[in-house]
Amino acid sequence: MRTVPPVLATPPITLNPAQPDGGAGGSGRIDRGIRMTTGSIRFLFRNKRLLWFSLLLGLVMIFNLASSTYLQLISGSSLYPGADLVAIPTSVMIAQGSMPWIALTFIISFVNALLTYYLLAALIASVSLILSGRDATIGDGLKHAAGCVRPLVSWAAIAAIIGTAFLFFMQASMATSGTIENLGILYIAMAFGACFYALTLFIVPVLVLADKDLIAAITESVSLFRHMWGEVIVCFTIYVLIVFVVMVLTMIPMIAIGFSSGSAAAIGTVIALYMLVMCILIFIGSTVMGITITGLYTYGKTGSIPARFEGKRMGIENA
Repeated sequence: MRTVPPVLATPPITLNPAQPDGGAGGSGRIDRGIRMTTGSIRFLFRNKRLLWFSLLLGLVMIFNLASSTYLQLISGSSLYPGADLVAIPTSVMIAQGSMPWIALTFIISFVNALLTYYLLAALIASVSLILSGRDATIGDGLKHAAGCVRPLVSWAAIAAIIGTAFLFFMQASMATSGTIENLGILYIAMAFGACFYALTLFIVPVLVLADKDLIAAITESVSLFRHMWGEVIVCFTIYVLIVFVVMVLTMIPMIAIGFSSGSAAAIGTVIALYMLVMCILIFIGSTVMGITITGLYTYGKTGSIPARFEGKRMGIENA
């Protein structure tokens, strides 16, 4: 499984590079973050076959939602505290916090993490092939991702263990806390998740493109984030703003048409359409995020934003 060579040979990481793309300081970070964000969207438009990854990642998200709902149904609790997806059943098959509950939570988290990491690795491999001027199919990306499946399994297991332990202690804490305390726990959980995600953002790119072991990948991911935290924050802030704007713009006409009619069928249709729009946005956004992570990693390694992110055509385009 480890015989597949790295997709893109890059030089050793250059910490604090000369930054030819916009200078140093806050303004340079903001400028690079904006260019990286717009470049990622442009890159996807020019390589539309990458949207297949949106479909695959969307199926993984649906699997995660379905499995989470199932766990809640049989345990009478939410897999994600404070987010009850369904009503508590009259009979509980698996007690919350019991060994079967812990085992199911771990399995769900592990399978979801492994599938997500594997598809992200395949997406990163495909993007890297295109950046190097070569043609790339979805099969090429999946093939290269198979070359680092062992560390991906290990990383998925670590993420699942951390997630399961955190959920267990959160469930226990929220069971003995009031509403205000529960909100505090949720905010702490969100902050913890954001920090964990940020520090481990580049682990999969390092595994795929640098062919390093998991420990080295974790160390390099932390180093990369420490030196590119500004660009990362700018990119993700812009994406959040884009999602918010799209949500508002799609909500207004739907509410005006559906709720003004007073028909229950019209209201139901509006809600269904709104959910569909949000799902499509999330699915496509997951692919754009993968492209952005690859671009950020490439910038961290070379000190330059990839030419294709700047709108320059080089070689074969998969439009």
